[in-house]
Amino acid sequence: KERTGGVEVVAELAKELGFTDVDGTMPPSIRSLRFILPGFVFPKVEKESGKPVPDFIKNNVPDYLLPWSVFSGGPPPEME
Repeated sequence: KERTGGVEVVAELAKELGFTDVDGTMPPSIRSLRFILPGFVFPKVEKESGKPVPDFIKNNVPDYLLPWSVFSGGPPPEME
């Protein structure tokens, strides 16, 4: 696969090529729900609801990659 001149997400490239971190882990892509939900969505839900997101949800977030088009429109409008 040709990669010259393109932008690559290192975590996606590492997964494709089978690379791991020194401790054997493989970080999720910045496009992955496994990165986005725990880092951004769950804290907001917990803050607004005053309740923690259950562990069975936190521990079972799929490693699903969102398409780049999802990120191209900028942040969503503020909710009132």
